[in-house]
Amino acid sequence: MATLRDIKRKIGSINSTQTITRTMKMVSASKLRRAQEELDKTKAYATKLEELVRRVVQKLPAGVHPLLTPREEVKKVLVVTISSDRGLCGAFNTNISLATENFIIQNRDKYERIGAYLIGKKAKEYLQRRKFDIVRDWTDIKKPDQDLVGTIASELISLYLDGEFDRIYLSYTHFYSPVKQIVMFDEFIPVHIDKGSNEESSDYIYEPDVGTIVKALIPKYISTKIYYALFESLTSEYAVRMAAMDNATSNCGEIVRHLTLVYNKRRQESITNEMMDIVGGAEALRGT
Repeated sequence: MATLRDIKRKIGSINSTQTITRTMKMVSASKLRRAQEELDKTKAYATKLEELVRRVVQKLPAGVHPLLTPREEVKKVLVVTISSDRGLCGAFNTNISLATENFIIQNRDKYERIGAYLIGKKAKEYLQRRKFDIVRDWTDIKKPDQDLVGTIASELISLYLDGEFDRIYLSYTHFYSPVKQIVMFDEFIPVHIDKGSNEESSDYIYEPDVGTIVKALIPKYISTKIYYALFESLTSEYAVRMAAMDNATSNCGEIVRHLTLVYNKRRQESITNEMMDIVGGAEALRGT
């Protein structure tokens, strides 16, 4: 049975843990606010760029650009998975890693090769333990920047154009709200954009020519999509971590309240036993 000193020491330890989780919740909330602001800016730019690409692609003939042309036979596919470098964020990393694992297991008989291009240490550790084909991994990314995104986009485009893979998927966590995040699994390369109705089409005068414009526009669209997915994932991570630390703080409070009741009960029992010993000794002395 735990002594009063043990219970008191445990209460102090849990109070210290509660202080840490409360601080981490506040830090995550602050980071979440800043990440949401950046995400809104990126979303506005990505949406406008996608609209532009849709209007341009609508007038293009088939096969004008290799990144717009799907291959007839798909034998090798690549899954780009975006996770986190850190834990303590609930099921965030597990959900995204599990989505990639399930896709590989369900389609391993359909394709000759399924590779994984990983961004984030947690997905790497998860898939590495299961002996999957990891083509490339990026870890210790503090914050997405244009140089990093440009490098990733160039590598993915090269893997597709060089024939290493016939199709590339993008898996990330979409941020709906601070309380709702959903794992997305999109076909990424070749670029597939819904052309919409003919009412959206517009005639452009291309300078210098349509081929040069499209050659610059499609890689830009791909890099923007990656940048946007990275910020979606980062914002989701902060939201999940904030919720996880809030739950941990609440659980610490409940445990402290329970242990305090146990401590007070044991202390009262100890005082009662001491009082009974004193009374018993007094009665014994009176009887003699």
